Amino acid sequence: MDRTEFLAARRTGIGGSDIGAILGVSPFKSSMDVYLAKVAPDPEEETELTYWGHALEPVIIDRFARDHGIAVVRPEKIARHPHHDWMVANLDGIIPGDKPGVLEIKNVNQFAAKKWGEEGTDELPLTYVAQVAWYMAVMDYDYAIVAALFGGNDYKEYRVERDADLENTLIERGRDFWIGHVLPKIPPEPETRGELLKFLARSKDDGQSITGGEYAFKIWQAIVAAKENVKTATDCLRELEAMLKQQIGTASQIEYEGHVLATWKSQKSNRLDTKALKEQEPEIYERFLKTTESRVLRIK
Repeated sequence: MDRTEFLAARRTGIGGSDIGAILGVSPFKSSMDVYLAKVAPDPEEETELTYWGHALEPVIIDRFARDHGIAVVRPEKIARHPHHDWMVANLDGIIPGDKPGVLEIKNVNQFAAKKWGEEGTDELPLTYVAQVAWYMAVMDYDYAIVAALFGGNDYKEYRVERDADLENTLIERGRDFWIGHVLPKIPPEPETRGELLKFLARSKDDGQSITGGEYAFKIWQAIVAAKENVKTATDCLRELEAMLKQQIGTASQIEYEGHVLATWKSQKSNRLDTKALKEQEPEIYERFLKTTESRVLRIK
């Protein structure tokens, strides 16, 4: 399964990384983020964090396999609960044996290590407890091992046992979210102004015009004044930068009393000539053309 197919499959249900956000214990995303990812997904761009997480995953799995003398099973597709088809699990690995278990891999930076407890315990961040509990429910397994690499050079393992009470709570909350929000496309209550704006930005406008009140007019006045102040400051900044460039001349930097004030150095950058590409290779241009949709606020 390639990444496009994986992302499409993940939108057909609630996964282990979603349930912590729905419960409100995830530091990485909110319930609104989960909702938008299911009903109005944006193309996901790989970050440095996700890149290294994926790159180090097989390395950490190899370490676990070596320490335990087993061959970890790497699932090729997303698993789905036999009775609740909206419950999905993207497992990093399966620990084989008469009683198989979930293997979850974590690449943890050194600053987050303090949130984890002693090795061998189940003392790990709540969002990860919820994640592996979700996977155990989907797979009907009784335990999960979280193999974590801290700071790139400190490997530890944690064990989480299946908890029926926790599992029932997760399934209930997940079902409520799926049936109450995702299927009818009713967003959860935004927890912050940022979440509200994120939802509105991803929503399509209805083409209508409304009449605002005095409060909206005052906001508009403040925006107009702020934009004018920004323009004035920007013009002033450009003029001052031009004056400083004249002082630097052909030098690389300028100093004052031993302190470097500024540098002005030549640098090269490679940029794709999209106009030329469209003219000379229109088929390739169309193949990689990505269309995005968002709402743009324009002050009149």
